[in-house]
Amino acid sequence: MKRIRMFVDILMYILFIILMGHNVSNNFIHEILGTILFILFIIHTKLNFHFYKNLFKGKYNKKRIIMTAIDLILLISMISIIISSVIISKEVFKAIQIGSKDFGRKLHTMSTSWAYIIMNIHVGIHISHPISKINKKFKNHTLEYVYYLVVAIICVYGTFCLIKSNLIRDMLLLNKNSMYNVNETWIIFYVHLLFASLLIMLITGYLNINKERNKNNEKE
Repeated sequence: MKRIRMFVDILMYILFIILMGHNVSNNFIHEILGTILFILFIIHTKLNFHFYKNLFKGKYNKKRIIMTAIDLILLISMISIIISSVIISKEVFKAIQIGSKDFGRKLHTMSTSWAYIIMNIHVGIHISHPISKINKKFKNHTLEYVYYLVVAIICVYGTFCLIKSNLIRDMLLLNKNSMYNVNETWIIFYVHLLFASLLIMLITGYLNINKERNKNNEKE
């Protein structure tokens, strides 16, 4: 079951990233891939239904509050993406006429950007343990400085990519234009998206590692 969940999660992430480049593929392919993502999201929700069953059970410490908030924001964002996709659909759901197209586009832009940011934070929390292992492996290693250089490049270039993407402005509906830069090739676009993702994951992972380290020091 764990492997199935992991497979579904990885496939969802890949599809989501592909769909971020909405101007890269034609509209029909975009909507078909989006529909597949929605189906995977339903499967993901069913596989992780225990999360919803346990929402009102047990005590809430700081970590659980943060994790629950992240999961719920991601859930709301994904539901908003689904609703807005149906509203603005020109192919798959064109027979369903609900809401304003302008409202649908704004909701789609905002919910997609929120989902992207929160999704990477979510992944960053879950990969903090592997990051910690990698840190220990490279400590006092001959390639230690190469490792730090790679991390520095991700941080610097990732920050540039995140700012350039206008994702933060999209989250607040402050950006009048599409987040996709038509002057960029699809390769450059996805490279920028990948580095922005790595930046968010690394920051989240390191913050989580630091938090766990401080918690262990307090126990000692």
